[in-house]
Amino acid sequence: MKEQSLKQKTVGALLWNLLDRMGQQVLLFIVGIIVANILSVEDYALVGMLAIFSAVANIVLDSGFSAALIQKKETTERDFSSVFWFNLGISILLYLLLVSVSPFIARFFSQPKLTKLAAVVFLALPINSLAIIQTTIFTKEVRFKVLAKVNLLSMTFSGIASLAMAYAGFGVWTLALQPVILALARTLLLWLQSSWRPQRVFSFSSIRVLFRFASSLLLASLINTCFLNIYSVIIGKLYPIRQLGYYTQGSKMCDMGVSMLYGSIQNATYPIFSSIQDEKDRLIRAYRKTIRFTAFITFPVLAGLVVIARPLIELLLKEEWWPAIPFFQLLCAGGCFTILTAINNNFIKVSGRSDGILKLEYFKIVITVIILALTYNRPVLVMVVGLVVARAIIYFINMIYTARFTGYGVMMQCRDLLPYLFLSGVMAVVLLPMGHYITGNGLLISVQIVTGGIVYVVLTYVTGSRILKESIELLLKNRRRR
Repeated sequence: MKEQSLKQKTVGALLWNLLDRMGQQVLLFIVGIIVANILSVEDYALVGMLAIFSAVANIVLDSGFSAALIQKKETTERDFSSVFWFNLGISILLYLLLVSVSPFIARFFSQPKLTKLAAVVFLALPINSLAIIQTTIFTKEVRFKVLAKVNLLSMTFSGIASLAMAYAGFGVWTLALQPVILALARTLLLWLQSSWRPQRVFSFSSIRVLFRFASSLLLASLINTCFLNIYSVIIGKLYPIRQLGYYTQGSKMCDMGVSMLYGSIQNATYPIFSSIQDEKDRLIRAYRKTIRFTAFITFPVLAGLVVIARPLIELLLKEEWWPAIPFFQLLCAGGCFTILTAINNNFIKVSGRSDGILKLEYFKIVITVIILALTYNRPVLVMVVGLVVARAIIYFINMIYTARFTGYGVMMQCRDLLPYLFLSGVMAVVLLPMGHYITGNGLLISVQIVTGGIVYVVLTYVTGSRILKESIELLLKNRRRR
């Protein structure tokens, strides 16, 4: 009964997270395509130059406290209020610091416009800090239905605003203002949905206790964020600005799928796994199911995106964007390793070994430096291939650490992953030749998606996939309940 309750809780959380992420990414995709056909490649490149600074600032802003509050079994009002005031203070300091150094950023990239853009883009930081605790509480209570509604409504509002600004001729300011409008809408809705309000209390002892767990996560997240965004800085500095525009667009489109997949699974399973962190055998069974489910969904989706990349981008974007196709394909291939690494890190966090994640990030630094040295000043696509190779190496090291801290062995994980990797490869091989026989991009994409889905489901059914069987059983059970 206990196991069944956990399964139902996990499935419910996964479904709402998938709905949330899918809805957000669909809206983002539609709005992004329309806006990309109005704005220029250079507009995206300019905002891409600020991406690493925004990403790092957002990591520092949370400081790992959200994960610490979720992982902690008994949290107090003093904990929540202390973290709220701490985050708010940090966000204001970060904004002032980033605005003050923005002239140096502009000088580094030889783009004077970045100084004014930075003042607007970084405004999202203090606004987002106001909603971190509400988000953490909803997540800890596994109330993902509320978060899904809030995220979809705020994304819809900011999407409409972006379209209006793009059509009105705001140019690059459309991209600068969009995250600020999204942060405002999301924060307002979360405050309306949540009864929690910060108290006039601040405890250094609460911050110290939480920071013992959060500090390793903070440093690890900073390294990981720099790893994910360092290529924007290097490409923006070494290559013509349009190359950064292509990389930014390819990364943005790829991240929609990657974020939807691992974000949904990661957010849903972390609070649930934390609740059974003392039951090792049960945890390992849950880990294995999570990895199999991740592989079952991730590999065919990303393999399919690599196959349909050319007709998809040629159909949806103006010709100016077509050189972004190989960037998109390579980043989708690397996305598999990003997702699996993130899910494994989730397992390590649940075990309470945030120091293990930090050790992994040290390896990441070494590997990244070596790969960058080997690909430095080579053609830009060679550098992106290096990024994919680095992600693959990092994932394999990650598996070793996951085995050490959780008991989920490397060979065990490989056995859970490889069948779905092989079946996704077979599916891709079946789909690739269709481009030679079907000329219309719209028809080609439709045929490839339908055929790919049928081929993959048939292959997993014939090979006796347990995840497919369980998914069908859950769908039939939910239908009967209705």
